[in-house]
Amino acid sequence: MMRMMAVATFVLASGSVFAAPQVVKQDLQPGGFYVARVAPESTVTLGGDAVVVGPKGEVVIAFDRNAPRKQVLKVCSGSSCDETVLTLKPRTYKTQNVTKVPQGTVTPDPAQEKRVAEDNAATQAARDKAAAGARWRDGFVQEWRLPITAPTSGVFGSRRTYNGQERSWHKGHDLAAKTGTTIKAPADGIVRLARDTFMSGNLVMLDHGGAVTSVYAHMDRMDVKVGDEVKAGDVIGTVGTTGRSSGPHLHWGMYWKNVAIDPILWVHK
Repeated sequence: MMRMMAVATFVLASGSVFAAPQVVKQDLQPGGFYVARVAPESTVTLGGDAVVVGPKGEVVIAFDRNAPRKQVLKVCSGSSCDETVLTLKPRTYKTQNVTKVPQGTVTPDPAQEKRVAEDNAATQAARDKAAAGARWRDGFVQEWRLPITAPTSGVFGSRRTYNGQERSWHKGHDLAAKTGTTIKAPADGIVRLARDTFMSGNLVMLDHGGAVTSVYAHMDRMDVKVGDEVKAGDVIGTVGTTGRSSGPHLHWGMYWKNVAIDPILWVHK
């Protein structure tokens, strides 16, 4: 998954040097990512959409579950541009049937739907704050670790049924562990959300920079609050079974902007 690439340089007519992206790490598949460095003054787009460039030229992009196989990354410095075509590996998804979850979390009543809408608005506001890059962080360039060591009970991208009713595909990686198991931050970040939600139960969101956030759902206890800065390995809470859950586990999710991506791909193996 990890690959370092020497910087390719191009001499411009003005005599200045233009550098193509230097790959830091990548996993080119739906749900995957591409992290690189470019000249700090560069402008970067993916498929025509602007990508934030960090103060040291840090760039991170990621790919949706149903992303097209060909992705065009364009890096411009002054009047000169370089295009890189990223080819994603194909990926298939299975269906997982989840039973014995609280029925209200499958077919919520109007009051519960109102609470879900409020939770979604709070989550979106936190994600927007992270995407705005008010304070740049570079947790995404670290070697990530698992938040807990436990068997996998659910994978990213799978179609999901709850109590026999199909709902949205699974936007994370589930790790089954006993209630009270300590959850640790997989990389440096700042807490953007720590909230009791209807669907996700006790939910913590970390901002890692580059519009990358991670979420920890169904927690029994939250040990951090909004604004706290955490380092990789710091305890953020414990495993539980709150919200739409059939038993104790950690739902670990990641997003780039509003794109759900696969967190397990970020763990160095």
